[in-house]
Amino acid sequence: MKFDQRWIRPVCALSVGVGLLLAIAPEDRLQAHGTEARYVELTQWKKPHFSRVFGVGTSALGVPGSRQTIQMRIIENKACLVGNVVALDVDDAYAFDVDEPVTLTLTYAPQLTTPFVVGWDKSGGTGVGLTEPINPEPGATLRTVTVTLDRARLAGQGTQGTDIAVGSRMGLALCDVELTRSGTTKPATSLGQVRLTVKDPRTGRPVPARVGVYDETGRAPLASDKALMLQRYADDLRMLPVNDRTFWPSANRQAFYVDGNYEGRLPEGKYELVVTRGPEYRAYHGAFDVRKDETSAVTVTLERYADLPGKGWYSGDSHIHLTRDEVADPLVWGMVAAEDVYVGNLLEMGNITGTHFKQPALWGDASRFAREGHYIVSGQEDPRTGMMGHTIHHNLERPIHLDAENYFFYNRVFEQSKKQGGTSGFAHMGSGFNGQRGLALTVPFGLVNFIEVLQAGRLFSDVWYRFLNLGYRISPAAGSDWPYSDFPGVVRNYVKLNGRLDLDAWFESFHAGHVYVSNGPFLEFTVNGRQMGEELRVKRGARLDIAASTQLNPDVDKLNRLELVILGDVAATVPADGKDRLTFRQELKAERSMWIAVRALGERQDPRNMIIAHSAPIYVVVDGEPSWKASAVSELVAYQRAQLQDLLTAPLEPLDDLEVWETRDLLLSGWEKQRSLLQPTVDGANALYQKLLDRLSTFSRVSQR
Repeated sequence: MKFDQRWIRPVCALSVGVGLLLAIAPEDRLQAHGTEARYVELTQWKKPHFSRVFGVGTSALGVPGSRQTIQMRIIENKACLVGNVVALDVDDAYAFDVDEPVTLTLTYAPQLTTPFVVGWDKSGGTGVGLTEPINPEPGATLRTVTVTLDRARLAGQGTQGTDIAVGSRMGLALCDVELTRSGTTKPATSLGQVRLTVKDPRTGRPVPARVGVYDETGRAPLASDKALMLQRYADDLRMLPVNDRTFWPSANRQAFYVDGNYEGRLPEGKYELVVTRGPEYRAYHGAFDVRKDETSAVTVTLERYADLPGKGWYSGDSHIHLTRDEVADPLVWGMVAAEDVYVGNLLEMGNITGTHFKQPALWGDASRFAREGHYIVSGQEDPRTGMMGHTIHHNLERPIHLDAENYFFYNRVFEQSKKQGGTSGFAHMGSGFNGQRGLALTVPFGLVNFIEVLQAGRLFSDVWYRFLNLGYRISPAAGSDWPYSDFPGVVRNYVKLNGRLDLDAWFESFHAGHVYVSNGPFLEFTVNGRQMGEELRVKRGARLDIAASTQLNPDVDKLNRLELVILGDVAATVPADGKDRLTFRQELKAERSMWIAVRALGERQDPRNMIIAHSAPIYVVVDGEPSWKASAVSELVAYQRAQLQDLLTAPLEPLDDLEVWETRDLLLSGWEKQRSLLQPTVDGANALYQKLLDRLSTFSRVSQR
């Protein structure tokens, strides 16, 4: 596959006990679109039928990723690649876009190899083939194993256009590789044309959408250049696998994106067609025929399941990594709009060395690009460390990137964001990358607006609930984290507006907490007419009228239940009983202050892959007391203080950082210098937690009178 060669980084070598160390070619930072945020190391390993061989951190071919770099060593007079994941690009002249079994023979060094797997670009299904784990055979310096790659396609769907990946989380030493085709692929001789138009039912105009086309064997023909060019890290490609967290009505799960119109040449035959546009539309699942030398015109008018904008709810994704060279980028916009995401927040991703997924120089209003009512806008995920978590900042007038000498001073970024009118929070459910430490340090100063509680099919509310139960008002957010997790909009925020979409109003409403997060269910929720994110002040004993409803597109999942959550505990449950929508009303007497929320669940309830929606709280204040869980405040303060102590005493682990190959040295040196300088901020946070305890004592004395 063709590629660009950009800036080069020298490779550091580490000695080991087997053989001699060889040089690896300097790393070509290979990117068609932006800098490469993954570890990608181009080696000098030359093998017949392979044009390029890489050490990589992630293969996009089902092989587990790693943050370790690759080394080359001599073992038994063979040059071996020692590391975790090796990605191989098959020479296109030997095999490209085939559909046949191929034989792969691997030579490895058992002493340096742990159980490994082989992944490959495959025809049919998800487009990815994966072997069972292969256990190294001891007893010799070198061993060989031969595997058959069923229905190998080898059309460059892996990292940097590679076709095969060999990997082990704990390490392997790959010393030789041989590839042999079976030659059973039959080239198509009778071709026709398909012309597809996807229309919106309300306007009748073509709209962007996600599309799958499959022949009778389940193979997805390569998309033509009329499909949108997509970004996955620094890969430019037109087809992507649809993971099992994303609703899709076919067992075949390779897809491409269209701007509303598409044309392509196909072999004669019958084809399966899938078209989706997010959870507010019913999925289309049909078929069409292609005849030799004829054009098949197919028009799909999508059916709306629910009209959320008609009720004032506009979707957004808090966390998308797509590079833009220009503000007006119709391809980036197209991928977001095809999922019917109204506000796509494109995050420039920083670390202690610099930034990836660059956005244009213009920020603020000038960074916004809109078409057909759908927006893309610049934001940042920065600072990010494995010591204090990853932070997100939306709606900034200009980016905020601390230099290496100040990178761990998170509060400064939050303060600057606040001055700019930004909205700031923590990514990855508040727990990823030790984000609980960063939250413990920033929340008491009133700097955190949201926690990204829904991501990758998982709602993790523990960290969020702890702060709500201390009386802090923090909204939920949902972020796909493309390309690390899901397509844009697979998880999303729904933000309430009074009237048509206005981006300033959308950010203001999100900042105010008029939001719920979802990867399927839709919610409505009020207490005495107050909406999500609002405060309700009442006298003790006042009546609370709680009203909630939910519905779930049956193409996404079956609705299971609606739950009422008070101070983190489920107070009531309403089963769906086979219906796709339900309502709930309940009266409560306000005996204490509290926060109240609702959540809806589908039938898919694996904790790591669920269908769920969760509202922002409504804060009920009784006689001026905070909306905390008074009985738990002392314990929760102790927990946050323990996080602060951990921040000051825990060792920094460089491998907790995603880009360790470029950040390791600066992280270690920077943390040693900055840790002690954080002490005044830690002391300030502890003082604010003490004020909570003092206030708790005051209210306890009053209530005992």
